[in-house]
Amino acid sequence: MKKISTYLFAASVSLLSLTACSDDDNTVKPDPQPSNHLLGEWKLNTISSKSYEDGVLVNEFTDLPVAGQISWEYNFKADNTVEYNMAVPSQNIEEQGTGTYTKTGNNLTITIEGEPATFVITNLDAANLHFKITEEEEYEGVLYKDEIEQKFIRK
Repeated sequence: MKKISTYLFAASVSLLSLTACSDDDNTVKPDPQPSNHLLGEWKLNTISSKSYEDGVLVNEFTDLPVAGQISWEYNFKADNTVEYNMAVPSQNIEEQGTGTYTKTGNNLTITIEGEPATFVITNLDAANLHFKITEEEEYEGVLYKDEIEQKFIRK
């Protein structure tokens, strides 16, 4: 698994404030530099999944809590590296390390040990990071498709 417009904005706000009435002082001014909500530490909270065989839905679960079953954490850094830690206690599996990531629009590609995985971000704000991956495989004439959405919360 594996950022001259700020100056123009500041000048515009300064010019507008010179002509503003005292009644307008209650307005909220937008943040000139949007936050990069992806940066920081995230912990897996729930998973949703849909499985299809030849286009027919055969299994679905929504927002299944993972606490106690799976531990999955990411720490996205400003230098486009990501630290990860994943564990499945019942299987005695634990993996941790560092990879890289790129975010283009709503696509997030995480590369770990040279293997990229691309996810579609379905929700990203100060407290939530949700991303989805779709995998398809044909086996013995049957097309299998899985849609998995991982829902992380800020750690």
